Amino acid sequence: MKIGPGLSSHWWRRAKKANRSEPLSTPFYGVWDSVARFAAEIRTDNFMAEMIRRRDAFGSEGLMGALDCATLYALTRWQRPAVVVESGGFVGMSSAFILKALVDEGLTTAKLYSIEWSEDCEQGALIPEELRSASGGFVPLLGKVEDFVRSDELPSSIDMFLHDSSHSYRHMLWEFRQFWQRLRDGGLLVSHDVHINAAFPEFVAQTYAHDKKTGRLDAQRTSHYEWGRWGYIGFAIKRQID
Repeated sequence: MKIGPGLSSHWWRRAKKANRSEPLSTPFYGVWDSVARFAAEIRTDNFMAEMIRRRDAFGSEGLMGALDCATLYALTRWQRPAVVVESGGFVGMSSAFILKALVDEGLTTAKLYSIEWSEDCEQGALIPEELRSASGGFVPLLGKVEDFVRSDELPSSIDMFLHDSSHSYRHMLWEFRQFWQRLRDGGLLVSHDVHINAAFPEFVAQTYAHDKKTGRLDAQRTSHYEWGRWGYIGFAIKRQID
């Protein structure tokens, strides 16, 4: 399993050894400082200004705002994924920030599978051409996410999943459950617009296990390492239960 930025190998070994008596999320405290730092960097970068200009020229309705884009970029840099799947890629606002993070981390062989069901939109139109050529990892997929899951056209094991397609309660829960299964240990589930309904908090609640005597978190049976929300972005780090 990868150790995220800000976590020394010594600290990871010590935290893992003490896992039975310490909260399960303790080794991942470093994610907060790292995400805050990466987000602050991209907020003042010329790339952010250029993408906001492109977004506004296209029409900002339905597209991520600056805070959510920065959060997505920061989570991607922290995770350093090799395989990413996103639903609802649309014209590529989220895709651009994922690809930018991959390039900034030097992940030249990483792949982003971007699913979009609408044939009427210009899929990935906002992605700067230099990002496409620099990474070569943008894989646009046109169709419904359900069909891609059923046909098994997506990688069976992934490092990161972003939900940004239909924001109905049932569909969000369905996507979370489907792609949670594909995430490796330490994999990252990310969702945009988690405020729209109860799907995200309910899903996270289902990953908890509690000690019957104390009512507190049972570290050995809880299937996430850490979770949180920043702006309208929610995320959860998967823990594989044997």
